[in-house]
Amino acid sequence: MLLFNRTVQTSGDLPALMPLLQEISGICKKNDVPMNVWVGGNGFVIGTVVFSVGYESLAARAAATTRLMAAEGWWEVNRKMREHMTSAEPDTILSYIRGGSLGNAIPAGTIVQTNQFQLAQGADWMATLKWANEFAEMHTKLTGVDVNIAHSLFGVLGGMAMISGYPNAEAIDTQRAKVSASGEWLAKFLEGGKFSTAGTVMQRHMTKVV
Repeated sequence: MLLFNRTVQTSGDLPALMPLLQEISGICKKNDVPMNVWVGGNGFVIGTVVFSVGYESLAARAAATTRLMAAEGWWEVNRKMREHMTSAEPDTILSYIRGGSLGNAIPAGTIVQTNQFQLAQGADWMATLKWANEFAEMHTKLTGVDVNIAHSLFGVLGGMAMISGYPNAEAIDTQRAKVSASGEWLAKFLEGGKFSTAGTVMQRHMTKVV
């Protein structure tokens, strides 16, 4: 499964943005494109908006793009959206190694936590995957929270992401308390440092708004 992400920086004026985000989401739903819209929180630049869609294949993404380009109102709402944008990152597509799901049945208010890094030059790919899966299994055992693992297919190559979802911030605090009490968890987390490029390890939160 693939995960498409489009990340843009905006003015951060949510009262002005929300009608546009809802219109974009509505057009996507009418055209069978299960888009989720997120606002960046901890670890993001203020005003960040992320559009994400899960696809079974690149062919499915191409077909969805064709439908949207022909959809009524699509180009006009995108023109209005660009008036609020200050910059945009290159689109990325991640390929799931563990977990992942299609559809947009994620409740508004859900918080997704992403831990990501770039592979160190010469890092052993198979050893990295072994560590990531061991860490994910330990995290789930300790907290009851699933961890999805993905790598970059398009965008900056060599990127790894570990993604978990929470219903609210209180659930994240509960998870943090559980892992903080486990020296085993910290040791396994730090073990991953040998697979990552220094300065690229990042943890961020984003909240679903549409």
